[in-house]
Amino acid sequence: MYPRVYQIKKEEASKDKLYQLSAVLAKYKEQIQILRDTKHEKSKKIELLLKPDLKQDGYLHSVTNKDLAIFKTNSLFEVDFYNPKTKTAIEIEKSNLYAKVWLALYKQLESPIVEHGIIMVPEIKYVKSKQENTFELTYKRVENNTQYLLEHLKSLTIIGY
Repeated sequence: MYPRVYQIKKEEASKDKLYQLSAVLAKYKEQIQILRDTKHEKSKKIELLLKPDLKQDGYLHSVTNKDLAIFKTNSLFEVDFYNPKTKTAIEIEKSNLYAKVWLALYKQLESPIVEHGIIMVPEIKYVKSKQENTFELTYKRVENNTQYLLEHLKSLTIIGY
């Protein structure tokens, strides 16, 4: 099944929203996997690949306070995609996952208007010629270390691309 989806918190999570996003990712599966597996590629290329389809689904790309009051005044944070109608933020990460996933989660928690968080990470990653299941490692780390942090969000989903 592509992409792999794990819901850490499901309260009011929309299955339609996840189905639409999964359909977009499946549409570009081969291109996404090439970008995922190419060393030194940035997640920005995946964002740009998905941008037209996500825009059709109501998502704004690269959202900062200049676009929408998504964070406190003077914040320099940015989210990769945000849907004002569903109050869903999407962050796409590719490298330095341990630090970037926590930053992605922090940004989603820091926003007073984000209710549904989605963090996308590579399903697998090659580290020193060994394959690592980064999707599973990510959702387990977040799930095991966020007992009280997630009270602000209605749902949090980790997607492995």
